[in-house]
Amino acid sequence: MKYFLALLIALPIMNTSLSFDFGTSCDNCDDWFVVLDGVMGGLSEGKVEKTETSIIFRGSISLENNGGFASLRTPYQNYDLSEYKTVTVRYRSTGQDFGLTLNKYRQFWRPQYKTNLPITNGEWKTITCNLADFGTYRLGNTINENPNTEDLSKIIRLGLISNTKAPTDFEIEVDKIVFE
Repeated sequence: MKYFLALLIALPIMNTSLSFDFGTSCDNCDDWFVVLDGVMGGLSEGKVEKTETSIIFRGSISLENNGGFASLRTPYQNYDLSEYKTVTVRYRSTGQDFGLTLNKYRQFWRPQYKTNLPITNGEWKTITCNLADFGTYRLGNTINENPNTEDLSKIIRLGLISNTKAPTDFEIEVDKIVFE
């Protein structure tokens, strides 16, 4: 009985997380999809592969025909991130930096929040970022503000996007993304 009471007392203190653990059970990990610069006439290429332990996004960035980006995104849905302080990403990459994006708007020209995931030269890396330190960007240009709690409560899409506008092959493999 005393263990049951201890559990009841501890429950409100326990921190819950939002997790995309691509290597284990993840109800919404199969929903991530590729968006390339072809939506604007570009010629970049990319594809996603799901493995037993990760999700791999690979392709080639082309600057031809006003191109220059490749992204992997979740479908639109409500992600209230206001209760979380950090995000941890375990990944490895080659070819170029990527950004982890948080979108508050459906329109691509509206601001989005982003943090950099540097190239790891194929080595696994785990980074933890404060959500309050995400930068705000509009069409690739920095805006001098950071997301506040209200902004984080209105996130409707998460994503990964190539972060270096350079013609190169790329690969990013993600094990997990965890908001805590």
